[in-house]
Amino acid sequence: MTDERPIPDISLPPVSGTHERAERPATPASAPSETPQPGPADGATRATLILTLPAALVLVGLTVAGHLPIGLLAGGVGFVLVATYLLVRRHLSGLARLRHHLDERANSADIEPVIERRMAALRPIGEVGTAASLASALDKADRRMAEHLAVLEGLSETRAAVIDSIPDPLLQINARMQVSAANRAARKQFGQQIIDRDLSTVIRHPDVLAAVKDALAEGGSDEIEIEIAAPIERVFNVRMQAVPDRPGHPPAVLMLFVDLSAVRRAEQMRVDFVANVSHELRTPLATLVGFIETLQGPAREDLEAHDKFLAIMRGQADRMTRLVNDLLSLSRIEINEHTPPTDHTAWGPILHGVKATLDLEAKRKDMRVRVEIEQDLPPVFGDEDELAQVVQNLMDNAIKYGRAGTEVTVAARRADRVPASYPARQDRAVVLSVRDRGEGIPDAHIPRLTERFYRVDTARSRELGGTGLGLAIVKHIVSRHRGALTVESQVGEGSTISVYLPQATTPLETVKPQTARATRQAPVEIPRVDARGPR
Repeated sequence: MTDERPIPDISLPPVSGTHERAERPATPASAPSETPQPGPADGATRATLILTLPAALVLVGLTVAGHLPIGLLAGGVGFVLVATYLLVRRHLSGLARLRHHLDERANSADIEPVIERRMAALRPIGEVGTAASLASALDKADRRMAEHLAVLEGLSETRAAVIDSIPDPLLQINARMQVSAANRAARKQFGQQIIDRDLSTVIRHPDVLAAVKDALAEGGSDEIEIEIAAPIERVFNVRMQAVPDRPGHPPAVLMLFVDLSAVRRAEQMRVDFVANVSHELRTPLATLVGFIETLQGPAREDLEAHDKFLAIMRGQADRMTRLVNDLLSLSRIEINEHTPPTDHTAWGPILHGVKATLDLEAKRKDMRVRVEIEQDLPPVFGDEDELAQVVQNLMDNAIKYGRAGTEVTVAARRADRVPASYPARQDRAVVLSVRDRGEGIPDAHIPRLTERFYRVDTARSRELGGTGLGLAIVKHIVSRHRGALTVESQVGEGSTISVYLPQATTPLETVKPQTARATRQAPVEIPRVDARGPR
């Protein structure tokens, strides 16, 4: 005879989840849970009585029927009670430990230390039984969760690295108008300590603040252009996009600052270039037209005026010819600037050849050109004609702007070290230096020395026949040769211009194409020293 009454429910209470965690304070990660260790005695007694009741009834029935002595009835019931109690207590004890561990995990703000203590907490459960099976399943679940957490952590680190590698500043603004995240470029531009700061203290621009407020309130995207004066003046196109922050939280705004400074400078340089070319051509053309009208009119029969005016007209025509030739030369160099030369070229023949052509001009000012070439100087990678133009421009400038009766020193030697702007991957270089004893150039003019048509002394430069393109041509030739240009000068003592080019002892190793394009924009390092301006 058996009793088919169901076994009472002795399952564990539900584990506290996320919603319950929000209704009660979480236990600090460093402190163990304050939930008291549940005692299994009461539950074990109740379960034992219920589980042994059918067996007891069977024994009583057997005794009543005369099949079992009364003495054995008490012993049988007692044995069943004790055996059942021990089994039930063992299982309930394991389940109680497991429940206690799960409660501790549910109430902990930091689950990792609790998981680390799991093995020690659940070891007394053993390896057999329902509680042991549940502990084993929990262990597998923890391992899978650890694997997922490791993957998520790796993805998070990858995402952070990707965001940090973005070259433009990127900010995330929360609903309180505070900076909640920033990449490396943003920290460099706006400061290292900008996290949790109010946006108005980071960017004091009313249009930006108003656009961010609108994006937070209405969502969507916006785009504006601003100028920032510090730490250096820069122009940014600010792109704003509202994005979800976290479930149940207001949206955030991503702000991407695209630097347009180089684009705006290039546009301004093009405008200035057209204006400068127009100005440089307008003056000699107006002079020619005026003298032609004079020769056709009042001075038609004046032979002396003819000779005088024709000499002036010849000079203006020569000036326009030099300007056009320099512009054509600059254009040709820029076309080939992305292709470095591979020929081996020696400095000696070039220096002596250019010196021979300029000796007469130097003698007119009672000046002397001295050439110094290091013994066994290796050749450089270079185009002979372009390097001759570099020497011609630098030596001609030194003679024109040097003091009468002084010496111009032209020296070629192995470079002890190269400047930071040297783009070639090999450090071995040959340096060519041209030094004059002129008036020197003030520091304020140095950053613009290689700009087209820039002159330190405009009137003097035009009087001496300068076009304002000499150093611009030198800069682009040096850039094509993957070299570097430095300028040193002291007011009242003179200037030294140095050109660093790669030695031709090994194949030329150049920068990658995209770096070369960047080098084209700013290929010349102008250290903060005095210098000679374009002539």
